[in-house]
Amino acid sequence: MLLSLVSFVETAVRRLIASKLPPVTHSLLDALFVNKRYLERKVANIALNVLEARLQRSSLLSYPIYLIIDPTNQCNLRCALCPTWQDIEGRPKGKMALDSYKRLLDEVGPYVFGVYLCNWGEPLLNPHLAEMIEYAKGYNTIVGFSTNLNRLDDAAAERIVASGVDLIVLSIDGAAQDSYGKYRIGGSFSTVMTNIERLIAYRGRFKTFPQLIWQFLVNRYNENEVEEARQIAQRYGIAFSPSPLRTHMGKELLMPLHTRVKQDTTWLPEGKTYRRYDYEVAPDTRTRQRSCKWLWDASVVNWDGSVAPCCGVYEKSWDFDNCFAPGVSFHRVWNSPQYRHARRLVQAYVKGAPSLAVLHKRCQDAGVICANCVRYGFLED
Repeated sequence: MLLSLVSFVETAVRRLIASKLPPVTHSLLDALFVNKRYLERKVANIALNVLEARLQRSSLLSYPIYLIIDPTNQCNLRCALCPTWQDIEGRPKGKMALDSYKRLLDEVGPYVFGVYLCNWGEPLLNPHLAEMIEYAKGYNTIVGFSTNLNRLDDAAAERIVASGVDLIVLSIDGAAQDSYGKYRIGGSFSTVMTNIERLIAYRGRFKTFPQLIWQFLVNRYNENEVEEARQIAQRYGIAFSPSPLRTHMGKELLMPLHTRVKQDTTWLPEGKTYRRYDYEVAPDTRTRQRSCKWLWDASVVNWDGSVAPCCGVYEKSWDFDNCFAPGVSFHRVWNSPQYRHARRLVQAYVKGAPSLAVLHKRCQDAGVICANCVRYGFLED
């Protein structure tokens, strides 16, 4: 009877964790329960987090469930709809210092289930990436990152695989140079294929090997190559994930859906299979996302410690606070006035509360970007 109860509780906990993490990480949860290090604190934190969200608390005792940490916002490519190279002034460029990263992990590591080491840049450009992964793994977390995989020599490939990283998303939008280079400007398709081979050469050499996922952003210039790319991925023995192209990443929270779709129509796929949007969208149409999970579930720490409420915030001027500032912890930023204003606003919107208009104006006056989400619709998954 006791064993059955323990099994039931563990199953329920796993389901709760899975409901809060990206689907791609679900198969990686077993290792956390085998390791067990910090597991009690992580489970207690997610339980408290869910309770606080249901109680509609704007100030939280809990930590987020997972964290996006950007090792650098520098990049070696110039992707067509990415602000990193188009808006140099919007967010100053740099690399996260290893000691600052470790201080952050020492605070949040015992509580979070996942750390994703990428946001606005190419993480392989930070020479400490493997050490960052190893340090996060020491806190029994799922660790992953995205890469364009244009910069990888044999030594770096070995270090990355040996670090214990769980998940590497390979951003490859084409099955040949012409289509790939159309979006990934400055990238080499043949170099990326060679670097995939560099990674998979280490299968079986270490205790673990990361899950490799070929992410294929489907656009107007590569939509006829989806199946060809899928076959290449199968030959390498890696997962393949085609995904409809989004509109310009730096403008998702700044413009209404109608304006964004019209501006980027020439990039969006023509076929219906991989359309994310209705191209005849009306001017007042909101996004399909009805609420925001970010304000309770996750957060983004940029290379300089500046904290953004979600991965859609590009310009530094919209960030909430800085957790690398002297005497400032991440948890203090997590409960900053901006975060509390934003949570109250979203709660009022979801409930249709009479206070919505007042709260919306307060957030606008305070420069809280979440006011745009209430106006235009929330960032889509």
